[in-house]
Amino acid sequence: MKWNSTIEAVGPEAIDPKENIIILFNETATEDLKKVSVIQKFDKDTTVSSFVLKKDDTVTIDGQTFLTLYVGPMVDMNMKAIGHATLVFTDEVPKHPLKNAIYLEKDENDPLPMVKVGDWISYEHR
Repeated sequence: MKWNSTIEAVGPEAIDPKENIIILFNETATEDLKKVSVIQKFDKDTTVSSFVLKKDDTVTIDGQTFLTLYVGPMVDMNMKAIGHATLVFTDEVPKHPLKNAIYLEKDENDPLPMVKVGDWISYEHR
């Protein structure tokens, strides 16, 4: 199963290459959250109400695919409700991972994916 979203906005403080995280919300985010987040809108063809993502699934951001190392227990519920998850790009999952995060495999020397308005995000559950 696959869910697709389009990036509608990128907040002025959303991307910090030193942090290796991207915070996602849908268009219902508050103005304060929009400043630090990437706003996504799910396609009508891939309704988010059936969203599910697990370890070893993939997330593709504008053509660059990442393997999920860990998906927090709150991710599915938050994505369905408010399009929210924190994408953490890392080569290992910490001992106490965030409950609302998707940990994506990325070498620490590789840059974060470039995100811009109009790019797409695809979540693929195998």
